[in-house]
Amino acid sequence: MYKIYAALKCRRNFSIPSKFILTMKLTFVLLTAVFLQVGASTRAQNISINKQNTSLKEVFQLIEKQTSFTVVYDSKIIKATKPFSLTVKDVSIETLLNRCLRDLDLDYIISMNTIVVRRKLNAPVPIMITRVTGKVTDSKGSPIPGVSIRIKGSNKGTSTDMDGKYTIDAPEPTSILVFTSIGYNVKELLVGSQKVIDVILMEEVKSLDDLVVIGYGTVNKKDLTGSVSSIKADEISKSKVTSFQEAIQGKMAGIQITSSSGEPGAAMNISIRGANTIYGSTSPLFVIDGVPYDANANEVGTASIGNKTSANPLSSLNPNDIESVDVLKDASSTAIYGSRGANGVVIITTKTGKLGAPKIDYDGYMSFSNATKKLGVLSPDEYLDYRRIVSPNTILFYKDTNKDGLYNELDEPVDLSELEKHDWQDETLQTGVSQNHNVSFSVKKDNTSYAGGIGYLDQGAIVRNNDFKRYSARLKVDQDFNTKLKIGLNISLSQTGQDGASQSGGGDGLFNGIVQNLVISKPIEFYDPLWDRAGAYISPLTMIDDAYKSAATVQNNISGYLNYKFIPGLTLNISGGGILTNSKTKEFYGKKTSWGVGDNGLGIIQDQKAASIFNTNQLTYEKWFNKNHYLNAMIATEISQYTYEYFSVQKSNFSDESTGIDDIAKGTIAKGSASYKDVNRRLSYFGRVNYTLLTKHLFTGTFRADGSDKFGKGKRFGYFPSFAYGWLISEEPFLKNSKQISNLKLRLSYGETGNERIESYRYLARLENAFYNGELGQAPASSANPDLKWETTIQYNAGIDLGLFNNRIELTLDIYSKQTKNMLLPVYVPGRTGYNQQWQNVGRVDNKGIEFQINTKNIKSKDFNWETSFNISSNRNEVKDIGNIGYIPVTMGGGWITNVGRVTVGQPIGTAYGYVFDGVYQISDFTWDNDSDPMIPHDKRFYVPKSGVVQVTGVNVRPGSSKFKDLNGDGIVDLDNDRTTISRSTPKFFGGLNNTIRYKNFDVNIFLEGAYGNQIFNESKYRLEGGVSSTWMNINKDFFYNRWTTERPSNTYGDFGDLNKTATLTSSYFVEDASYLRLKNVSIGYRFSDDLMKKIGVGSARIYVNGSNLHTWTKYTGYDPEIQSENALLAGFDRISYPRARVYTIGLNVGF
Repeated sequence: MYKIYAALKCRRNFSIPSKFILTMKLTFVLLTAVFLQVGASTRAQNISINKQNTSLKEVFQLIEKQTSFTVVYDSKIIKATKPFSLTVKDVSIETLLNRCLRDLDLDYIISMNTIVVRRKLNAPVPIMITRVTGKVTDSKGSPIPGVSIRIKGSNKGTSTDMDGKYTIDAPEPTSILVFTSIGYNVKELLVGSQKVIDVILMEEVKSLDDLVVIGYGTVNKKDLTGSVSSIKADEISKSKVTSFQEAIQGKMAGIQITSSSGEPGAAMNISIRGANTIYGSTSPLFVIDGVPYDANANEVGTASIGNKTSANPLSSLNPNDIESVDVLKDASSTAIYGSRGANGVVIITTKTGKLGAPKIDYDGYMSFSNATKKLGVLSPDEYLDYRRIVSPNTILFYKDTNKDGLYNELDEPVDLSELEKHDWQDETLQTGVSQNHNVSFSVKKDNTSYAGGIGYLDQGAIVRNNDFKRYSARLKVDQDFNTKLKIGLNISLSQTGQDGASQSGGGDGLFNGIVQNLVISKPIEFYDPLWDRAGAYISPLTMIDDAYKSAATVQNNISGYLNYKFIPGLTLNISGGGILTNSKTKEFYGKKTSWGVGDNGLGIIQDQKAASIFNTNQLTYEKWFNKNHYLNAMIATEISQYTYEYFSVQKSNFSDESTGIDDIAKGTIAKGSASYKDVNRRLSYFGRVNYTLLTKHLFTGTFRADGSDKFGKGKRFGYFPSFAYGWLISEEPFLKNSKQISNLKLRLSYGETGNERIESYRYLARLENAFYNGELGQAPASSANPDLKWETTIQYNAGIDLGLFNNRIELTLDIYSKQTKNMLLPVYVPGRTGYNQQWQNVGRVDNKGIEFQINTKNIKSKDFNWETSFNISSNRNEVKDIGNIGYIPVTMGGGWITNVGRVTVGQPIGTAYGYVFDGVYQISDFTWDNDSDPMIPHDKRFYVPKSGVVQVTGVNVRPGSSKFKDLNGDGIVDLDNDRTTISRSTPKFFGGLNNTIRYKNFDVNIFLEGAYGNQIFNESKYRLEGGVSSTWMNINKDFFYNRWTTERPSNTYGDFGDLNKTATLTSSYFVEDASYLRLKNVSIGYRFSDDLMKKIGVGSARIYVNGSNLHTWTKYTGYDPEIQSENALLAGFDRISYPRARVYTIGLNVGF
């Protein structure tokens, strides 16, 4: 070749002969003719095919079979083609191929007897596709349906099915799969050579960028400048309880939640950073799905027995429906609610539809409850020993033939074996059986999401004939019409019913009778009112069997919104709705009950109605400027109205008890009736500005103007500003790349909020009903005060948030100071004015405190996870000023102790007032005038205190009497100079410790909560240790065996009530340390494998056992150190209230 090329190159003048060229032309023409002839003959071969559901591959095979053609193709390019049907008869090859390939990116060429099928020249370049399959689960191993999976950088994607499984084609090994789902952290994975990729998505419940619900909006947790505590649905569900308050108790710093009663459906008290006011409720404002709800407004929805409130207006809220609870604590967060935010705000958000296939969940359990303890009172035989000592001539020991309750020396001794003996705690208490069933559904498809559920609760009590039932239903719908318009509707309906016996505590309450009443009697006489001289010692069984209480509440919560985006960043939100509540209480006390014996039967009917409606119009604008400036501004108006109606009637002297309260007309004596209606309206203007500079300096300012018709002209509007600053120090260059510190933020805030929780028209002069000469009339009650204005709370807050090691450790510390001034109080005025009192703005209450919370992810792995949460808080409450009032007495209402409480300057709210116990008088403190006759018994002697021994005004003290401190040193203990504050109800510290452990399919949760440094005035001790001077009542066993006697003098316990002449005086002797640590909740669950559940058509299943209130470590001798009055002024008083129960639960969660 080289030689030929070289020769040709050397001969520059070389040329091809013309004959040669002619010969080549003739040859080309002849070959072309031959090829055309051959092509014509081969294409002339026709074909017929009749096939159903065939494929290209099969068609090509038929072509080769019926003709001499060979079809050449790449199997990859026809692999993805779909089956089709084909019927042709005697058609050409071209016709057949054109028909088969016309809708595909394929074409063909025919060369000789070969057909080559190929991609069209303008078709996409072939890609090496990898089909990836897998399953997406959460940290508990449960499948997550509806997870979005997409190829990063493209629009190609898919989603998981109900079993969490997916299939997706990755175009190349370098493709990255992006997994996203609401409520979970985003995860990205490289495909590489993997064909099966299983993914575990971690819940973002505790991630730094959580959305926190604030007033009229949401904000990322990292951008939050105020003090807000949040808890999510999964944490709420860990405690199988019937109220959301109990589910969050002890789990959020700064929020103290206590029980007013252990009765099913009873209210719980929520105090956020201490009590702010003296008059009116200290309960926070509740906002449920945007609807403000004042749970304590006029106590609507409560069941009242006598003067005792026992039902819970929030008991209609089903904890299973809650998505999150956010508690706004500092004024920069609550000021946006103005006049209603002084006591804090609790925002409750219910569940919404989740992206993915429809999901149905069932949660049901059965529980068994019993009393956590019994009070140590005397047994029947011990009680007989006690009566022999203090009252040997009691009619219990003699045949009282006249049944007049008086000793007659002619009566014959009774046979003690005939006496009935009782253990009332055993006879009245039982194991309560409860059941709870909830079915919920969730779906989000296209632009519509639905969520809802139904629930049924039947809660049995530890006392016979006492229970609580709740029926609930909820529906939440959100609809996106386009990118601009979105609307939503939320409807929840509930009905609660409470049945029980008598009031739960205080006065002549049920548990007073259970622990205190006679444990021994003559036959039958317990049910014979003639035997009972005063009606106070009737068997507690009659209060259970012959007393009837029924409280039924129907509540409807309806709200909706319209959200419209005018331009990017500018949004109008119009919302409105209301809560309608109707509560009816029926009570009937038969002739054998302590409440009915004096009235020959007593019937009471109460009807309460409340309607709270509102409308809010809100305009929001947000925008980033140059990535360094972020602005979110909101202005709004709001109008609201609250209407309350009350009606009650009481009848007595029932001729027939068979129909009870259902035929109140059988009561022939009208004991009284009352009706009342109140309408309160508000008009508000408010706004908020959030500004972020360089993503690290956060500024928040709010302002609200509230107008209320509870004040006169010129005073109706209150103005409430706030300001907050946050510094994200972790965004500074010197910390931004730190591996140890993942988040560090400093927060500072100031704000003002208001309070108007008083009855309407207190600024006007008022009249009240009065009797004169037996005639009903009206008399002046309170004088007008046109200057009456808003009560205001000013709050300062400083806080720090710290996240370490990628937020494996998260700490929050807050320090705050609150001052409530211009308090709304009724002030007594001189009688010469013609009025008793006038409402004025006087006084000041301070609260100062510190809050600390730490969350840690101790161990985090595929099969084992351990998380811990701990919080502790301290609040110091002090009354700084109450004007010229001096002090405010606090009446307990009924019972043996009525005026122990007192509000005094320099002391916290909720204190007891009395003498300071200083031991017991001994024989050595006295002389006596019967030295000549030592046989005179101790109880018959006349003792004279020695010189220097402190005496008590109006009381002849003797050995065994309680001794009190002489505070002013004048040698005499008297009412005016020697009483002081003897107890404080607010704890020095309170908090909780929560541990959650997950190992493979097992999960364990252990929660402890408690308080330290609080005190309680224990009325059971007062009653059972001689404070109530009556030998007809049972007493404390420990007191009985350790009391003061001449043979066994004690400086701790006095003598029996009839001999201890100072036992009835309220003193610090009855005050006890109520510090406690409670094993609040322990739960153990097991999640069945998904493969097993799939075989029976179930998506997921978990079985669990749960124990609540399992054990309490405390020195308190009463039933429960947590049970306190629902009134903040009486928070430190235990009136032998209905105790909390120990509950064991077994349940099942099933998902479909």
